[in-house]
Amino acid sequence: MIFTNLIKTNLRTKQFGRDIEYYQRLESTNVEAWELIQNGEASHGMIVITDYQTQGKGRGGNSWFMSPSKGLALSLILLESIHLEKAGLIPLAAGVAMAKTLKNRGGSPTLKWPNDILFHGKKTGGILCESKISGKSVQSMVVGIGINVNETEIDFPDELKETATSLSIESGHTHQRELVAAIFITFFEQYWEMLQEFPEEIINDWTSLCGHLGRSITFNIKREKQIGIFKSINHKGEACITIGGDEKVYPSIILE
Repeated sequence: MIFTNLIKTNLRTKQFGRDIEYYQRLESTNVEAWELIQNGEASHGMIVITDYQTQGKGRGGNSWFMSPSKGLALSLILLESIHLEKAGLIPLAAGVAMAKTLKNRGGSPTLKWPNDILFHGKKTGGILCESKISGKSVQSMVVGIGINVNETEIDFPDELKETATSLSIESGHTHQRELVAAIFITFFEQYWEMLQEFPEEIINDWTSLCGHLGRSITFNIKREKQIGIFKSINHKGEACITIGGDEKVYPSIILE
């Protein structure tokens, strides 16, 4: 059970999280968020949250595992338009906001471009942003967050035991999921406001949390394995990678 009043009590926001749609069980908070938008029932900054997400969506068509009543799955609805160049920073801003939340709760997270949140190389969370674009602007966006909060090692299926972890495992104690949600929403609103006038602050904060900056990384382009050095992100949030002495820019790849 998620108590929405506890989320609202701990918010320090002007608008984000003031409207919350809670469901005990959902296939996907992102899917539900888009239905609310299409039906005219959504507001800017609205949160869709569930106690148990059964078909969580990950990047590249992957699924996201969530242990009932232990993980945190929420989607935040953005209805204010933003230029495409700045919209690319939103998933990175969400990652920074969640990393700062986990640090606040006693963890030591790092970020993996573009959307993974890690503890000591093991994944504890991810971000999936979906948008509706018109011309050169994003008119609406859903920012989906999945975080392993109170899972223990036995909660993860066998295929994830070596690669997944949780805030509870890393910090040594359980956490109130409502507080984790409230802290994240508060941080994320700050970064949303920063996006218009000070986008470089988002880039700087993300860079300071990146766990593979200046390191060798591997990824696939057109089914061919590429190895390079991750140098930085640009003003659009794209990856700048050096391969064979040449720096190349990639807007959308998945690092291994």
